[in-house]
Amino acid sequence: MVRRLRKTKKSQKFNYNKNRKRANQNSRGTGKIKCLEIRRALDPQKNLATNIKEMGLVYDVNKSIPVPNSKQERKKLAKYVNGFLEEDASDAEVDLESKFPKIHVTQQLEKDANEHGESRFRLPKGHVKFTTDMIDNYGFDYKAMSRDIRNYDQETWRQFRKRVRKFLSIPEQSVPYLERKGWLDCDMSDPSDPRWKEYCTDDEEC
Repeated sequence: MVRRLRKTKKSQKFNYNKNRKRANQNSRGTGKIKCLEIRRALDPQKNLATNIKEMGLVYDVNKSIPVPNSKQERKKLAKYVNGFLEEDASDAEVDLESKFPKIHVTQQLEKDANEHGESRFRLPKGHVKFTTDMIDNYGFDYKAMSRDIRNYDQETWRQFRKRVRKFLSIPEQSVPYLERKGWLDCDMSDPSDPRWKEYCTDDEEC
């Protein structure tokens, strides 16, 4: 049964505690820009599309890289072959500073993207202790490690080799152990060093 209009109006009450202007802005907004370089270069007097274009970035990928139209491409090629269309000068050098006044934003983003960040990966303490105990007992004989009675997970010698090499690739965890063993001058690629002799590699059978 449909409710009567008079009762519906009586049940509707205006919420005086709600800021309608702020709610409207939040519903239309796209959120805060997290990129610090872009946020600093934004001009509040211009819309977002113009700001992004001045930085040398793309606001709408569909407009920047449209779907190729084979019919238009054939027409353009025919005009070029028949001499009705001059050679495209898009490959000529363009002054980026004049075309994109805020090109420094794009350059800074490219620089940050090309920098290799330091890995923050760390092994658990129990993992490090088990690995160092195995090295103390068997050196780098991975086959002997796999036969140890504490190998509850039944890891193969290749898994132990991967475990040891991963441990040695993290300086924050491996350097104190190597200092205690006196192996800081060890070179893994030096086959003449007996302290670093690896057994059960891919080049030899175990």
